[in-house]
Amino acid sequence: MTLDNTAASTETHFDYAGRLRELDVAVLLARKSLELHAAPDPLHSESLDKLADALSTRFEDGGHVGDLDEAVSLYRQALELRPTPIPLRADSLNNLSKVLLMRFKQGGQLSDLGEAISLSKQVLELQPLTPSLRSTSLHNLALALYRQFLENGQKNGLNESISLYRQALKLQTTSHPLRPTSSSDLANALCERFRREGRQSDLDEGILLHKQALELRPAPHPHRSASLSNLGIALYTQFEQKGHQSDLDEAILLHRQSLELRPSPHPLRSLSLNNLAIAFWIRFEDTGQRRDLDEAISLHRQALDLQVLPLHQRSLSLSNLAGALRLRFEQSGHQSDLDEAITVNRQALELRPSPHPLRPFSINNLALGLVVRFQQGGHNGDLDEAILLYRQDLGLLPLLSFYRSLVLDNLATALWTKFEKEGHQIHLNEAIALHREALPLIPDHLRPECLNNLANTLQTRFQQEGHQTDLDEAISLHREALDLRNLSSPFRSQSLNNLANALRTRFEHAKRPLDLNDAISLYRQALELRNAAHPDQSRSLYELGIGLMHAHSLAGKNSAYLDEAMELFCTATHCLNQPASLRLRIAHTWIKHAILHQHVSAIDAYDAALQGLPKLAALSFDVKSRQQALVTDSDGLARDASIFAIQAGKLDKAIEFLEAGRAVFWSQFLSLRSPLEQLREISPELADKLRETATGLEIGSHRNTLAEASENRQKLIIDQETARLNRLNEEWSKAIDDVRQLNGFEDFLRPRSLSELQVAASKGPAIILLGNDNGSDILILTSIDVRTIHVSGLPTQELQTLVHFIRFASLGSSRANIKDHSEKLAEFSPTMVETLRNWTKLKEARGMRYDGQKDSDTVFKFVLDTLWNEVVRPVINILRLEKSEEPPVVQWCPTGLFSFLPIHAAGCYDDDLCIESASDYFISSYTPTIGALLTQYQTPSPTKSFRMLVVIQSQELPSTRKELENIEQHVSDDLLVKLGIPGQSASVEEVASRLSDMDIVHFSCHGTQDRSNPLDSGLKLEDGYLRVSRIMKEKIPNGALVFLCACETAMGDGKLPDEAMSLGASLLFAGFRRVVATMWEIQDRDGPVVADAFYKELIRGPDGRPTREPDASKSAYALHMAVKTLRNEKASFSRWVPFIHMGN
Repeated sequence: MTLDNTAASTETHFDYAGRLRELDVAVLLARKSLELHAAPDPLHSESLDKLADALSTRFEDGGHVGDLDEAVSLYRQALELRPTPIPLRADSLNNLSKVLLMRFKQGGQLSDLGEAISLSKQVLELQPLTPSLRSTSLHNLALALYRQFLENGQKNGLNESISLYRQALKLQTTSHPLRPTSSSDLANALCERFRREGRQSDLDEGILLHKQALELRPAPHPHRSASLSNLGIALYTQFEQKGHQSDLDEAILLHRQSLELRPSPHPLRSLSLNNLAIAFWIRFEDTGQRRDLDEAISLHRQALDLQVLPLHQRSLSLSNLAGALRLRFEQSGHQSDLDEAITVNRQALELRPSPHPLRPFSINNLALGLVVRFQQGGHNGDLDEAILLYRQDLGLLPLLSFYRSLVLDNLATALWTKFEKEGHQIHLNEAIALHREALPLIPDHLRPECLNNLANTLQTRFQQEGHQTDLDEAISLHREALDLRNLSSPFRSQSLNNLANALRTRFEHAKRPLDLNDAISLYRQALELRNAAHPDQSRSLYELGIGLMHAHSLAGKNSAYLDEAMELFCTATHCLNQPASLRLRIAHTWIKHAILHQHVSAIDAYDAALQGLPKLAALSFDVKSRQQALVTDSDGLARDASIFAIQAGKLDKAIEFLEAGRAVFWSQFLSLRSPLEQLREISPELADKLRETATGLEIGSHRNTLAEASENRQKLIIDQETARLNRLNEEWSKAIDDVRQLNGFEDFLRPRSLSELQVAASKGPAIILLGNDNGSDILILTSIDVRTIHVSGLPTQELQTLVHFIRFASLGSSRANIKDHSEKLAEFSPTMVETLRNWTKLKEARGMRYDGQKDSDTVFKFVLDTLWNEVVRPVINILRLEKSEEPPVVQWCPTGLFSFLPIHAAGCYDDDLCIESASDYFISSYTPTIGALLTQYQTPSPTKSFRMLVVIQSQELPSTRKELENIEQHVSDDLLVKLGIPGQSASVEEVASRLSDMDIVHFSCHGTQDRSNPLDSGLKLEDGYLRVSRIMKEKIPNGALVFLCACETAMGDGKLPDEAMSLGASLLFAGFRRVVATMWEIQDRDGPVVADAFYKELIRGPDGRPTREPDASKSAYALHMAVKTLRNEKASFSRWVPFIHMGN
């Protein structure tokens, strides 16, 4: 036997035995043969072919790209030695075409694909060709054109490749070595055309050809694994179309056999892993066995973990892994699955640029994930991007493609979701039209989902327009969908629940008891299928509870129905893995029914609702998203809960509810900065874990998520960061749960109890003000008890009147008069002007002069008189306070509308005289929450020396130079850092970077409250605004006091008054222990006067002599004296009332 024949024999043996080491021997022998037959030996070209054959075969099994590149080079050399008309030239063209196509599949270089097609066409131009050689050439060209079709999606390329495969197959006898390959490749092309165009005959012929190919490749044929995989794919495609379980079971068996024949490091192992994973996924969708879905995900991960993975295979594994993860999220509710699904989908999309034929699949899968994420978190950008992606997808798909029907259905669902969010009828109507268009084209196994979706949109339209036919059709469609769901389907509970909703809706309108009974029965069946780990269990509990409340009303107030409904609502609010918005909605429903029916669980319902607020503003969100998440459902909840508790006689709960449900944004923010010294003594590992996690979350919270990211790659980076922060948030929650298991740490980072909050009142009472439709309530917290006063004369409407009066009076200053503003005032409340007129008439009857032209001071006197009589005097009476030259400090904690009223200035003022004033009895300080006062008792970080920062806006506000001069008279120059003066820039970053080192900071500049986005409120500096969101980035351990001599620095957010979003409150939470701020615009001339008197008092020592360093603990008293200076100058109310003190 010659050396050439020995090499060929060894390669042939490998083909059937599959042993890599034997192929290594074949390559070695072929190299030696080539050395023996060096040019110009007549056998040189043949030796080149032999070595190239061995190398290309070894590549197919081992995946070493170097083998493939060398084979291409060797075949090129052989081709150059075989010019026309030598008969072997056709073989060389075919050989080179074949390996170039292999290299294209490996590396994706289009030049390789183009050359392969060109070479195959050259072979067919050679004449004459034997039938065998012609069939080989036809097959090679068909294969190359099919690959080109997969790249560019051109339908003509697919049809031409099928035609060429058929021609090749006609020239091949049953024993022809290429017949199984041609059969298999033609079958693949036919199945692909079925997927795109839905011709059943293509799929039937494809399965038959795959079976024939498998018969022609008995074990141990090296390509038997490919035939097993191909037939398996075709069979589960048929299962998806016809739903025969035997097809799916056989497909799984075939894929298992294929995987066994492709041990690592077989280059096609990833494909077998992927195919088997898809089969398990499909079986999960049919039977609902969670282990099948977990197995699918595990197999996809194994495929991605393989070291050598061509791009097309990698994109396939990524796309399929993403789909399986999204499906598992829908079953388990684990956020990490959804996060990974979206990022993996984006990665797959990056590997399938236009016009990649599989790009539509990646687009659809990504859009599906985005819609699900929107439903969880409510980010409008996700839903808008999904709708845009679906519309792009429809432009890439053939009109009659069954896959197009899926995209139509998905787009319709997204548009329905958008309607539910925004209420635009055009979206609902388009959704219904698209569902109807998709339904006739949808594959049988997906028909129940499409029926369900169309029914949901019709039910929604009925609720909007009231057409009974819509609701009746919806019920009919839901019944059809349910009939198509087998008993083990994981989606059966969805159909049960949806049909129950539709029947309940019909009961609510037609009052047919049978509909309600059927709905309750269906709800119970759905609930049985949704265990505690199911993310929709809470929804089933909730909707069954609503059904039972109807039954309670229908059955003559049956208490059994009522009690069960309340228990269901309670259980629903404690379910894991549900959207925070759903949990809050359930709690609101529970509260409504419990109060309406006077059920004992009402207090628990409020408790559950308040506990859910922090989850709305998850720590993984950026700070602006956190703040905006609280806008919709949080305001007023804590006040309502507290008022209910007061009425129930539970004053401890009233206080605790207010603390748990107010300033939630800041509670979340401060939790990341909680001191951990005590925990470190017990568990240093947990303390380190919490600190590390908190640092990561705080840094991430300042990212800019509002920046537009137009490219998928940019969005991928953003999504990866979001996923990382969600993981950190989960780790944070778990670490806190672990800490609470430790003795003495059971209440770690929980809302404070009454006994803890009473510590804040140890130096003076804290007075909480609550508005209500039936009057206001005052809670007086002392270190030993809680007392309450009900103020019937200040219901919500009256408070609104007072707030509007104050706003107009403060805006109008001393030049305003009520006649000019009466029309505007009347727009807010028709009785407002009349109320003021009646009050002035009463005063005039007592001999006091009030001209017809009422200036802003008249309005102030009316408001402050009302506050004195209704709020302050009752408090003075109950606390038994007396006028004093050294009055005590009282902490006011206003809520709701009270946050916009100057309680500290309340009094009875007549002409130039002050008959009664709050400041005669006490010094007022404000606090956004009682808990905010407790942070003041933390020991500040030690510093080497006292430092004070003064920031002025001397160019725009010349009076600020005078203000600085006044400060310099009281504070030594070596203690001051002055910015905004010549040579010392007051830029945003310069000022922000200085905050952490300062004990006292004084701002004299413009300030503004951004009502649409409170975190953008700020202080105007030389190069922009120092915004709240920027200040939050700084840690301020030594901040004893900040004086905001600027406009609107105590003005809160009208949408969220209880979230304490004013500049002053923000700085209090950011680290300053005391704040002086203003409720509205102040006059430039007053800043220097107030600052002079304020710092003069701040440095006054016990003996009356000046001290070197200002004493910030005296700031409330110092402001009290400074404002008195303004009042002594006969300043109008609008000038002295706005100055307030916050903190301890």
